[in-house]
Amino acid sequence: MTVEKGSAKLRPRARIIKTIGEELISNDVVAIMELVKNSYDADAKEVKIIFDGEVFTRGDAKDKDFIIRKGQGSIAIEDDGSGMILETIKKGWMEPATIIKKIKSKSNGERRLLGEKGVGRFASARLSQKLEMITRVKDDNEIFAVFNWDDFGDDKYLDEVDCSWEVRNPQRIKKHGTILALNNLHLDWDYEKLRGLRTALSRLINPVAPVKDFKIELIVPKEFSDLGGEVSSPASLGKPDYKISGNVDTAGFASLTYISRKKNITEEIKKQLVLKPSRNPQCGTFDFELRVWDRDDLKDLAEELKSSLRDIKKDLNEAAGISIYRDSFRVLPYGEPKNDWLRLDMRRVNNPTMRLSNNQIVGYVSVSLDNNKDLRDQSDREGIIESQAFLDFQEIIVSVISELEDKRYRERPRREETSTKDGIFAGITIAPVIEMVAKKLPDDKEAKEVVEETDRRIKEGVKKAQDVIARYRRLSTLGQLIDTVLHDGSGVLLKIETGALLLEKELKKETVDETVLKNNLELIKRERNVLAELFRRLEPFGGRKRGRPKEIILEKAINDIFAIHATEIETNKIKVTLPSGNTVVKIDEAEFDMILVNLLQNSLYWLETVSDRERQIFVSLSQDEDGLSLIFSDNGPGVSEDIAPFIFDPYYSKKPNGIGLGLTHVGEIVTEYDGTLELIDGGPLDGATFKITFRRRV
Repeated sequence: MTVEKGSAKLRPRARIIKTIGEELISNDVVAIMELVKNSYDADAKEVKIIFDGEVFTRGDAKDKDFIIRKGQGSIAIEDDGSGMILETIKKGWMEPATIIKKIKSKSNGERRLLGEKGVGRFASARLSQKLEMITRVKDDNEIFAVFNWDDFGDDKYLDEVDCSWEVRNPQRIKKHGTILALNNLHLDWDYEKLRGLRTALSRLINPVAPVKDFKIELIVPKEFSDLGGEVSSPASLGKPDYKISGNVDTAGFASLTYISRKKNITEEIKKQLVLKPSRNPQCGTFDFELRVWDRDDLKDLAEELKSSLRDIKKDLNEAAGISIYRDSFRVLPYGEPKNDWLRLDMRRVNNPTMRLSNNQIVGYVSVSLDNNKDLRDQSDREGIIESQAFLDFQEIIVSVISELEDKRYRERPRREETSTKDGIFAGITIAPVIEMVAKKLPDDKEAKEVVEETDRRIKEGVKKAQDVIARYRRLSTLGQLIDTVLHDGSGVLLKIETGALLLEKELKKETVDETVLKNNLELIKRERNVLAELFRRLEPFGGRKRGRPKEIILEKAINDIFAIHATEIETNKIKVTLPSGNTVVKIDEAEFDMILVNLLQNSLYWLETVSDRERQIFVSLSQDEDGLSLIFSDNGPGVSEDIAPFIFDPYYSKKPNGIGLGLTHVGEIVTEYDGTLELIDGGPLDGATFKITFRRRV
């Protein structure tokens, strides 16, 4: 029985303003950027950030170790915007989380409003103990308001704190605008922190599509004079070695322009960037420009700009990364130091030859809130809420980067590699030395023994190296199969578990139904055999040392590999044609399986990118006077003529996250059996067709 009931209102403590300011705004630089955005929303054409206060010296003044100490300095943010009327102050600054900008999406000057969450007062509370606001609209009086954040303590509720204001004759503002005077700073400001602010402000507005009629000026004490003046990007950022820019629409169709400054190349590219499985992205249309430098070759750029290599590298370090801009203003923390939100450095670790690291790219990606409503900020205004739209957005950007990497790879000079039938170990021999010793020193038994022993050790080392490579090939391929095994194996285990539960349930009954027992025992036995067969197929990929060649039936080995991938093949509705017969060959079974797995997984990947045709894979075997040939063909997008010369290069890959070693591994294995791997034209299907020929009977 209810004894008492009622209701009560939530009453936040006054300290919530300072608490949220400290946790919602990550640092002082971000706080100032938020206040600059407010000036933009007010249609300001110019905003000045003025640092004032006594400057102290820390250590050696020659090292620019100056400091504006906390509690003493001040920051003023002055703009020539439209200003605020008293009603706006009361319902804006005095109303945390105001919905004014949520209701109204554009300013009077038709600018897209940036601040929807009403966090301006939190930013000012983080920076200083006291805020004095002076604001004026055109042809009106000046309003002076005071927010003393020390009044927002533990002993009061938020609605018990009074913030004073007065309307007075104009004193500080001649025409219109707003001044935010932040007095008694909470933290020190030294040279590096001010430099960080200037860098952040230079990146605040998208330099590719800069906002018209909006200028930011930083005014600092004379000790920091080289950091003062109008904020702009360093000249070095305008001269990349490579650049790709363009637009991606809502269907994932990209219109790209690639420019190489080194080779004086400009190329227009139109292509569909397909997500896997083939589908349209959930993010909206966006623009981008990605600039790339060869960081090991910056000497010419330094000479051109009459700058030092150190300064060029510092400029690149400070701007490195890919930044996101919404309606021309930057969204943090994307592009911040150590914020590798696209995992570019990990891609480079996996493929150092082709992939770009985060510090080689300065990128600008532009979205609009109107066209990308699903790319919404987190509450702290630092980061976009993770969603399928954001994941698609990331995947498409990586695909664009992959296009640039491909172009750059084909331009850059590479070491010529000699390819012979003996593979990468062909040059490791002292046969010429043995021949010379036999010829020049026919009677020197000791010399002959030394070179023969050296030759033996070299061959032994090569054999060990080949075994290690073979082992890692197995492990690499096994890693690629893990998802398939987990998927299929989990299904089998689930069926076994279900059968066991039904058996247990039946056995608890007083009267047991033998038919139920028999059926469930048969189910468990059948699924156990499926699991055992799965393990049998995977057994050759174990990380043991290289096995000895043995006789296997190729058709059965091919069918086994396709059976492992049966779920993926069925899911993607791929029609498969495999050879029948009993072709017996002598080969290391795991190495043959690795050949098939790499070819099959390539086909599965690229077939998943096409949706306008019946997907097919065709495999055949044949023998003639040249040897045993295997044809592997699909009707995916194929290999274009311009990239065909590169597809067998180690680390070259057209997959956005590809490592580029699959075909290299296949080629090395085939070479060890005196064979060849070729990409051929006119195959049985109109996509990519590979031909493997073993020239000696395996």
